[in-house]
Amino acid sequence: MSTRVTVIVPVFKHWDIMPAFFEKMAAQTFPRNQWQLLVVDNGSPEVPSQEEMPDFVTLLSCTTPGSYAARNMGLRHARGELLVFTDADCQPHADWLQSHWDAFVQHGVDTLNAGAVTVAKLTPGKPNDYELYDSYLGIPQERYATQRGYAVTANLAIPHKVFERVGGFDESRFSGGDAEFCQRALKAGANLRYVRAAVVFHPARATWGELETKVRRVKGGQIRNGRVSRRAAYFFKSFVYPLIAIIRVVRAPMPMREKKRVLCVVVRLGVVEVKEVFSLLAGKSPERR
Repeated sequence: MSTRVTVIVPVFKHWDIMPAFFEKMAAQTFPRNQWQLLVVDNGSPEVPSQEEMPDFVTLLSCTTPGSYAARNMGLRHARGELLVFTDADCQPHADWLQSHWDAFVQHGVDTLNAGAVTVAKLTPGKPNDYELYDSYLGIPQERYATQRGYAVTANLAIPHKVFERVGGFDESRFSGGDAEFCQRALKAGANLRYVRAAVVFHPARATWGELETKVRRVKGGQIRNGRVSRRAAYFFKSFVYPLIAIIRVVRAPMPMREKKRVLCVVVRLGVVEVKEVFSLLAGKSPERR
């Protein structure tokens, strides 16, 4: 039977977490002879060999820095009608691919399907302040897809025909390439839907360093890429977003003790965000994942 789905996963250094991902892929209910998994190494210092991979994995290499360049490398080797993207640290639900395929059949070849991203502490024990923050504010995929017109590649399925029409991801970006692609595709006539049934679990970031790096990477994509008007808009939003985040936390249905813990992280990250904006404007290179 021909390949229906191609899964593309970029990897940079984090090969130690890939066995957990492979385990989740091996448990997929979608027939294994109908999908392929392309894992694209993006310049890791140490890379396993193809012989060390599970038999359903094809290992590729991309020397151009950046996850979007790696995803484009995967595109060039993809055989599926539907291309499904996720990240190395995500853990897909067993029905993940089946749900994406069902949505593709239902919505058609002109629709991008954004799957659900559940951010949570995936290890035993109570969440620390950073994990608590990331669980509440980390990746609001439903809001992105239904209100902002884009979705993140932590869980995004795109028909091959859409890529044929609008091209691949912007390889110059270290962040924000998923949003830029979605918006470009929608301008070309594609649709975007949120698919609640297609779930991946994303581990909540557990350290200050992880959250700080993410903020710097996102700011790099916003301030150093795109039209001048777009970059100017993100410049001003950088001063407003901490206030928006504070309001969301205050209104969230969580215990007051947890709200205080999350708010402390919000304020600290707001300071990092503003400082990073000015550093980027002064010529600093964007942060890479």
